[in-house]
Amino acid sequence: MIQSVERAFSIIEILSDDPLPQPLSTISAKSELAPATTHRFLDTLCQLGYVKNDSNGRYSLTLKLFNIAGGAIKQNSLVSIAQGYLTQLSEKVHETVHLMLRDGNEVVYVFKSVQVIGAIQMASHIGTRFPMYCTAGGKAILSTLPASEVLSVFNSSNVRRLTEKTITSPEELLRQMDEVRKNGYALDHEENEDGIICIGMPLGIDPTSVRYAFSVSSLATRFTPDRIAEVVVEMRRTKQLIENELANI
Repeated sequence: MIQSVERAFSIIEILSDDPLPQPLSTISAKSELAPATTHRFLDTLCQLGYVKNDSNGRYSLTLKLFNIAGGAIKQNSLVSIAQGYLTQLSEKVHETVHLMLRDGNEVVYVFKSVQVIGAIQMASHIGTRFPMYCTAGGKAILSTLPASEVLSVFNSSNVRRLTEKTITSPEELLRQMDEVRKNGYALDHEENEDGIICIGMPLGIDPTSVRYAFSVSSLATRFTPDRIAEVVVEMRRTKQLIENELANI
């Protein structure tokens, strides 16, 4: 491994973990690099256009990395196909829709179609990572795996309570997996974010290697049982449309 490349990406990851610009001292401490070394890397990243330095001497990422990520997403046929259908779903049900990809024990948001409810908008963005065990999309993907692998993912995750309703028991997760398989969709009932309920479904034409899922998210006050049932109908239709097109590639 080339050390300079490793250090540069370490700094980029540190900046991506915090929505606010960070001072040199914080970046240096988190990267475990000397301030002078950290400054050299930041200066180079600024010259390349990946990082910017504000008037207060704090650093943050630019949109250049977003453009690169967008290019990678366009090369993925599932994501490319799904975007249009998921945008239509979002507009039809008037709720925010996410598409996520499994990466190890987490899911990464690779597409988001936003529907703002009054002054409320979810904090998620493309590139956000969450544990699989407490997200609707993550649980939808987990439901396609054997129980032994579900437990392996859970046990190797940094299990913690993100809200009072977050699952922290492997037995409860396995019980929910049975429900997800029976119902065809997963629920995140304020387990990842207070006041937010998400409905998730796995997405892919090979049931033995599902890596994607999509979800519909809304305020808990809006997602009554009847409303959830209505949204599930539209989600099943969207899932079928996407998977039919994938099968014809």
